[in-house]
Amino acid sequence: MTPGADQIVAHHAALLAIPALVPAVVVVGVILYIARKDRREELEERDIIERAFEPDDDTKENE
Repeated sequence: MTPGADQIVAHHAALLAIPALVPAVVVVGVILYIARKDRREELEERDIIERAFEPDDDTKENE
């Protein structure tokens, strides 16, 4: 074996891929953030609707 054969050397293609990979990661992060925010807002909206259709305590006592 030649000296240093057990070392892993990065290929220049990996360095060229970094500038293309970073914007892709940012786009995925933004999409995940928007989806998470949308789901939270939907849950809050459902809670508001459910509370609006719940019978009041006063109406339960009058029946």
